[in-house]
Amino acid sequence: MFKKILLAAAPQIERDTAPKTAFDLARKYDAELVLYHALPIGRDPWCSFDDAIPEEKLIEVAKAKIEECYADDLKDIRHTVRVVTGPAHEKLLKIIHVEGIDLAVMGHHTGTMIRPDRMWGMVDTSIRKVCANVYCPVLVVTEEAPQIADIKRIVMATDFSTPSDSALCYATQLARLTGAHLDIFHVLDIGHHCPDPKYYMQDMDVFIEEAKARMARKYARPLQDISHNLDCWEGIPYSEIIKKARWSEADVVIMAQYSSSHEPAMATIGSTVIQVALSPGCPALIVNYRARVCM
Repeated sequence: MFKKILLAAAPQIERDTAPKTAFDLARKYDAELVLYHALPIGRDPWCSFDDAIPEEKLIEVAKAKIEECYADDLKDIRHTVRVVTGPAHEKLLKIIHVEGIDLAVMGHHTGTMIRPDRMWGMVDTSIRKVCANVYCPVLVVTEEAPQIADIKRIVMATDFSTPSDSALCYATQLARLTGAHLDIFHVLDIGHHCPDPKYYMQDMDVFIEEAKARMARKYARPLQDISHNLDCWEGIPYSEIIKKARWSEADVVIMAQYSSSHEPAMATIGSTVIQVALSPGCPALIVNYRARVCM
């Protein structure tokens, strides 16, 4: 399933999170691994960092340090190291598309962001910019995930949208490949600041049963030969998805990535996908829309 995996290797990311996950997956699927890093070289009309040190020299030094840092992990893995300069997400997108990456593995920085005017998980995160523009899935790992190479249980969050249908097709493909149990989960969004009045018109169980029946009808065909469960309850989507993954002891959460904003490359504050992906818990696999035949 994975022939070429990309790891966004930043020194601020703990070794036991995204890097370890990428190494384990590369070994399991005998995939080629591309280690990627972007150097934050700045320029303005008056000066440039490469006035003092040539850009090529900085790239060579960075490559050598990456190879040295992960030397023991990469002994039995086919790999290349790609170091670039410039905007991290733009260069990353180019490499993903040109080299035919099947899976991108990313993690969040462990250091505190020194930006008092920015909220945690803010809109300009590289993860969100990458997810909004690539066809390959993006696996976000924030904590150590010892079972990711041996997936036993998958939680797939759906809102019945077309992008969610595409993500479900990917989830069923992964479940068949790994023999994992698949939990299809829908959250009745009661609203945070503006509660949805329709949920106060009748008992919540009515809406829950309707949602489960809809899932059973809509997903009957792709789930025919897969061990699965359909579940639904009310709440704030990102919080309930995290709960579902924790209570189910899921190895991975699969979600669809899409944006209702006019600028798809810009994330919106409150994005369910980003809030789930950057929250502590099991890895989140974000699937961008791609026409898939499975429904």
